[in-house]
Amino acid sequence: MELPAEPLPDPEGHGALEIAGDGITVELAGDLRGAAPDAAGDGLAGVGIRVTGRNATLRGAHVSGYRIGIHVTADGVTLEDCDVSGNFRQRLRSTPEKEAEEDWLAPHDNDAHEWTERYGAGIWIERSNDVTVRRSRARAGQNGLVLERCERASVYDNDFSFLSGWGIALWRTSDGVIARNACDFCVRGYSHGVYNRGQDSAGILLFEQCSRNVIAENSATHCGDGFFAFAGQEALGSRPPPEEGFDYHERGCNENSIWGNDFSYAAAHGLELTFGFRNRIYKNRLVGNAICGIWAGYSRATSIVDNHFEKNGSAGYGQERGGVNIEHGQANQIEANWFESNVCGIHLWWDEDPGLQALPWMRANGDDSQAFVLLNRFTRDGVAIQARGPTTLVVWNNMTNGVGIEFQVDREVQRIDAKEGEVPRAGELPCPELPGTSRPVGARIALRGREHIRVGEWGPVEPDGR
Repeated sequence: MELPAEPLPDPEGHGALEIAGDGITVELAGDLRGAAPDAAGDGLAGVGIRVTGRNATLRGAHVSGYRIGIHVTADGVTLEDCDVSGNFRQRLRSTPEKEAEEDWLAPHDNDAHEWTERYGAGIWIERSNDVTVRRSRARAGQNGLVLERCERASVYDNDFSFLSGWGIALWRTSDGVIARNACDFCVRGYSHGVYNRGQDSAGILLFEQCSRNVIAENSATHCGDGFFAFAGQEALGSRPPPEEGFDYHERGCNENSIWGNDFSYAAAHGLELTFGFRNRIYKNRLVGNAICGIWAGYSRATSIVDNHFEKNGSAGYGQERGGVNIEHGQANQIEANWFESNVCGIHLWWDEDPGLQALPWMRANGDDSQAFVLLNRFTRDGVAIQARGPTTLVVWNNMTNGVGIEFQVDREVQRIDAKEGEVPRAGELPCPELPGTSRPVGARIALRGREHIRVGEWGPVEPDGR
């Protein structure tokens, strides 16, 4: 299908083009533009292509100048080789000298389509199951791909980088595969050496009970957070329950497998995953993150195994800094990781937090602090292991070399030096079978280091040729 050369606006928001037939394939030639190339990003409106046909395939679409480039509301849809660069993005008020608080994103609400109204996206897939997005690209926008209330999505071999919000964002979306995507430099709220806030931007974002997803071999470096998962306000009970008798027991973003990704050089955290159960974090690279490599507050039965933590925490806030930080965690397994030159390797604590302790989630799941720290190697870290408040710390067979302080623990901490056979082991998590062929991890090696993050009026600035 040949597209018109002139802009094709969509003032009513119904879609400049619609693909409504079931099982058809549409291949587009040319660019679909909703506005002139020099139009301001925060004034873009409408939808470029709306896909409502089940099992349809859209190939080769180049869509720009809209609030949403491609909007899908049908099962079994495949999007491939699409470019959704140049769609909606907010004008940022922060400058290199000073952060603007109004630039903070608000990902906590989306049940009334707040993300659509506030932020838009290159690709928006809503209430659609068994969809595939592959070999697609986004630049000069705010969000690359949003999956809202989807099941069994397959997202791979895409490059959603240099965006001012989220590379790939999930809302109430489960049982999907997010693999081999580049989501680098999805960032705002950063000025090197001046402030490092991130403002809730992220390479990969999971909000409000997204579970059993495989997140593997992605690169999400130089972001606000590389990976950001939060149980959600419904899960915590910070808003009225959706139904009488709503059960808060083990609500969260649960049982996700996070394997072999690069979450380095974040403005805030390499990986933030809070109020979740039985998540598995294996073989990831977390280097040079400003605050900490992993922030896993209130996590439960999380396995953090065979990851590489190096030089994290140089711009932390107080005692939140370093490799792994967990507040009020329970039965978390921190095993066989390599820590090197972090401000602090592992920091665990319990403290009074009456606001959170009053929530239904806390009453249903408790707020104890406990962790198993086994077989880790610490080299040249400022502090290897720190624990504060009433915390049970089980340690076994950790190795240190050249660290400043091996253990820094309060008198309230119960430290148990276990013997072999007395402690549970997390064990191996084999590499999952993944779709796709790209290898984004390490592909931007020349840009390693947070000093390469530069944020302008419309978002991160992309170096030439990257």
